[in-house]
Amino acid sequence: MKFTTRQIEIINAATEIIGLKGVQKLTTKSLAAKMNFSEPALYRHFKDKNEILRSILLYFKGNMREGLNNVISENKTGLEKIIDTISFQFNFFVKYPAVIMVIFSETSFQNDENLSITVKEIVDDKRKIVKAILLSGQKDGSIRSDLKTNQLTNIIMGSMRITVLNWRLHGFDFDLQKEGEELIKTLKIILKK
Repeated sequence: MKFTTRQIEIINAATEIIGLKGVQKLTTKSLAAKMNFSEPALYRHFKDKNEILRSILLYFKGNMREGLNNVISENKTGLEKIIDTISFQFNFFVKYPAVIMVIFSETSFQNDENLSITVKEIVDDKRKIVKAILLSGQKDGSIRSDLKTNQLTNIIMGSMRITVLNWRLHGFDFDLQKEGEELIKTLKIILKK
């Protein structure tokens, strides 16, 4: 999805509010105040708060997808690509911690089908990438093939999710990149042939 320059400014301002105060504190009133314009001016760019939240998800999904495409297009083994994917993901969340707050608010989105679908698409997209990398690693011999790819995908995605969720729940008070390095060491033991 293409966004205008003004929409990207609004997305970034909304992300800042979420990062400081949480998803529930993002209102069109608080966002308009942060942008120094009226609520009606905000509605020229987005129809409501849910569209803003969905746009945040789509905007950062695009950024994340671009970064992950760079990782998977490199001439490396599957194991190296999995390691790079995990590192990229943790670095991305360190740079944009508010995105975690939006993505992990999926239970709050139960009443909005578009938001639920968007979060599901993000998870499904990431799952496809991880699974494809694992399959390539099993083919090139860098990742063990005696375990099912779906289960390895669950292990990787689940361990990343709980690590990031723990970081968020503890107020971002530990070094996520360092924790990611520890996770990578453990996953290497599990994944290596």
